[in-house]
Amino acid sequence: MPLFVVERELPGITSDALQSAGLRAKTCCAEITEEGDPVRWIRSFFLVEKSGTHCYFEAQNSNVVEEANRRANIPFKSVVEVLELTPEEV
Repeated sequence: MPLFVVERELPGITSDALQSAGLRAKTCCAEITEEGDPVRWIRSFFLVEKSGTHCYFEAQNSNVVEEANRRANIPFKSVVEVLELTPEEV
């Protein structure tokens, strides 16, 4: 399944707000999957110095990822398809 990164700018976000956003993303992904469009939130990285995140999702296309984030009410700057490369693969 394709992998996507969602880039966000979240100036002033608190740790509690990040946790809440994560719970909403998880819940909305489950709802959309139940509706027939599989989407999975894999993980997120918080960029401390930039007050932003890179959040990784699996889905058939970027539209499904965007819908999950809209439903979760989490702002995003972009959704871009990525390829994963790990040390074990090279």
